[in-house]
Amino acid sequence: MYARYFDRLQNYFTIVNEGLRKENYFFKWRYVLPFSAVLWLYLFLGSNIKAVAIVSVLAVAASYSTIYKRVVRVPSAIELVTLGTVVTSIAYGPLVGAIFGVLTTIASEIISSAVDMFTMVYAFARGVIGATAFFLAGMNIVLLGVLMVLLFNLICQPVYMLPGDLETKIKALYYFVISISFNLLAFFLLGGILLSIAV
Repeated sequence: MYARYFDRLQNYFTIVNEGLRKENYFFKWRYVLPFSAVLWLYLFLGSNIKAVAIVSVLAVAASYSTIYKRVVRVPSAIELVTLGTVVTSIAYGPLVGAIFGVLTTIASEIISSAVDMFTMVYAFARGVIGATAFFLAGMNIVLLGVLMVLLFNLICQPVYMLPGDLETKIKALYYFVISISFNLLAFFLLGGILLSIAV
């Protein structure tokens, strides 16, 4: 029963991704989406030029960080969306952090032609970590980053595992291990620096 439902959804999103992979569509949206995210966040940041500049850079980096998926079709465990979401949340508040997480997740999925039935789940989870990180800002940034990756996985993995086949389980394990490892490194190398610049 579930297999047939997921097959239909997968076929639908395969068609969507084929459209996203077309050159003209890609070149149109790869500029529009990050710009839209920055413009939306600008409404919440007011006229603080430094904040707008920092969020702009973080949004573009986050949105394009999974572009490798256009060539290598693997789960996007190597990404800068989580780092940008946590830094933005701590520096500018939970609402901005949540919006940043949602918009850059959707943008990165579209830019990398990876829109599927789980895209909204990923966006929701990033919105949650964007809101949550602000209230845990007193923690060490590396520990906080790892906790937010764990929270993201806690929200997404049960939904992702619904099909229950072996391939899905292997992908889930791969994603979990690589995302923890990469974000541990990213927060260790960049978390403190970005936060000191942003605050």
